[in-house]
Amino acid sequence: MSDKLKVLGVHFSPRRQGSSWIILEEFGKGVVDSGAEFSTVSVAEANNLHGCQECGSCNVDGNCVIEDDMAIFYKAFEAVTRIVVSTPVFFYDIPAQGKAVIDRSQAYWARRYVLGRHREGLEGAQGFLLGVGATRGKDLFIPAALSVKYFFDALAFPKNFESLFFRKIETPKALTKEQLQSARAAGAAFAKP
Repeated sequence: MSDKLKVLGVHFSPRRQGSSWIILEEFGKGVVDSGAEFSTVSVAEANNLHGCQECGSCNVDGNCVIEDDMAIFYKAFEAVTRIVVSTPVFFYDIPAQGKAVIDRSQAYWARRYVLGRHREGLEGAQGFLLGVGATRGKDLFIPAALSVKYFFDALAFPKNFESLFFRKIETPKALTKEQLQSARAAGAAFAKP
């Protein structure tokens, strides 16, 4: 078993090779540059992912009753103390597939706030948000940042986190060398103990 710091990239775009994926890859290169391990989970690869049914079952035992690809995300969340979320912005918010992952994290919220269970081994836990949007509006990333804030809280991560946002990115070709370098540098800084 490796003693290296493990960083998880959580990709919220339904498209694997878009701008948010490229930014996440660069961030991951920075993580590896710092000597940490980097892995990803992506909603683009979750072909069987359902939204929360608000059935309340997780309030009973802390587990979601829906059996689908969310199990991949639950397993990934358990193995790390550093998570970077990378998302495009659709209509000023996270795409539906990514929001489903956040909503299904209600099971973690129930464990913590309803059942009083506390996750162990999260000393030094940190989150980071990468956002990519096509417009330049000053409020472009506010809804996504709020959703991610409470997603991290459900996972028992700090609600305060760093972020890096990229505006006016219509296609991956719009990403500049400087933007890619800034993502890589952010990853390297994030992976430091």
